[in-house]
Amino acid sequence: MKNQPLSIAHYIKRFFAEYLPSHRNCSPHTIASYSVALRLFLVYLRERKKIAPAKLAVRDLSAGNIMEFLNEIQASRRNGTGTRNVRLAAIRSFVNYLLLLEPALTSELQAVLAIPVKRDTRRVLDFLTREELDAVLAAPQEATWSGKRDRILYTVMYNSGARVSEIVAAKVSDVKLNPGATLRLHGKGRKDRVLPLWKSTAKNLGQWIAGNRLEADAPLFANARGAHMTRSGVEKRLREAVRAAREKCPSLKSKRVSPHTLRHTTAMHLLHSGVDITLIAMWLGHESIETTHIYMTTDLAMKEKALQALQSPTPGKFRFQPNDELIAFLESL
Repeated sequence: MKNQPLSIAHYIKRFFAEYLPSHRNCSPHTIASYSVALRLFLVYLRERKKIAPAKLAVRDLSAGNIMEFLNEIQASRRNGTGTRNVRLAAIRSFVNYLLLLEPALTSELQAVLAIPVKRDTRRVLDFLTREELDAVLAAPQEATWSGKRDRILYTVMYNSGARVSEIVAAKVSDVKLNPGATLRLHGKGRKDRVLPLWKSTAKNLGQWIAGNRLEADAPLFANARGAHMTRSGVEKRLREAVRAAREKCPSLKSKRVSPHTLRHTTAMHLLHSGVDITLIAMWLGHESIETTHIYMTTDLAMKEKALQALQSPTPGKFRFQPNDELIAFLESL
């Protein structure tokens, strides 16, 4: 391997063409995420280290290069700690694949597998009140085709709690209107889930599909070119809607709203309505209930309600009297 640096590029191609889709049965979302990570790393090596991707050698997959790359994407691309850790996971996966085929490289690549994930401060999840949500849903102009699409899009996202990756991948065939309207979402790890739709949501979706004469295999929410909307496209349109909604709902000015905020809003509103957390986990497609538990720790209203159930203590006056031994200890410091 050391004398044939071109083989690394060959293994990268096999990693994406064979290993991930066939042997690991990874979803297209996972493959796309790993592809971005490896591409960014190769671009970094080309621009910072003058290493052409086609000439990538084992020695270039060093822990030093990888850690410098991770620091670079956090600084220049403003990637958060979570994104940094996702990029590291993708590189580790490729290294593990390489070691599976070439065990002799263990000593050279062991340091890569020892790179720790970066600990992140868990931020308090932001979500919208019902007033704020109504303002956002009403912001797109119904007089335009894109405005109608956006209104229905945001309503379906709130109804389903869908990830943005799930909603942009949805097809018309994923919608069942009668009897009992449902939406099938294709989640992480090829885990599908079917969610009920409100009658109003189903009615609007039916009108949208019929009005645009959408075929079964067509994107449920398309862009102006008729292709699936992109994540960035949804984010951009939502920013515009929030900007317009701030005029009628000033409290939105203090909030940073993203497509994931709508998902958080769904979870918090379900929680406020008394829905059991295990059902919320199923609704959101969480693999572990521990992921869903963050909504309970975030909910200030539930904490205040719990506090009200406690009686405020009424202790008598108390003054701490240190003994001579403790004073002597403190004086000796």
